[in-house]
Amino acid sequence: MNFSSSTLRHSALALALVLGSGLAAAKSVPGDGAIPVVELMPLTLKHEADLKLTAEQIQALDDYRKQAMPGRVALQKKILTLRGELRMAILDNQPAANREALMKQIAEAEVEHFKGRERCVEALRKIMSAEQFTQISLLYLDGLR
Repeated sequence: MNFSSSTLRHSALALALVLGSGLAAAKSVPGDGAIPVVELMPLTLKHEADLKLTAEQIQALDDYRKQAMPGRVALQKKILTLRGELRMAILDNQPAANREALMKQIAEAEVEHFKGRERCVEALRKIMSAEQFTQISLLYLDGLR
């Protein structure tokens, strides 16, 4: 079988484009965010009436959300970016030290994310009554099943 150099070049270019586009798409995928360890705020907002939140509680939740959300969103973006970088470092066979440094950064960012989620739960615990907090916790756990 005899291929011309032009055919080989075109095939190589097509292959490079296909592989390149696949790798670029692999950088960040929806599943990277994973399910947060605990995520009560969206559920609390959804069930505001069922929880019988007072105007004061609603304001306190809004204040907390406005204060905490920008940092949480930025941290989640950082985690996604780092995971994409690690993915590419593994696929590109970068030195182990580079990959391990990225793994360490991801682990540190994930721990910070967990702490942020924990702070949110503690804020809800302070803002809500014990009964309200129990109710939202049960709603959350039921949703995980």
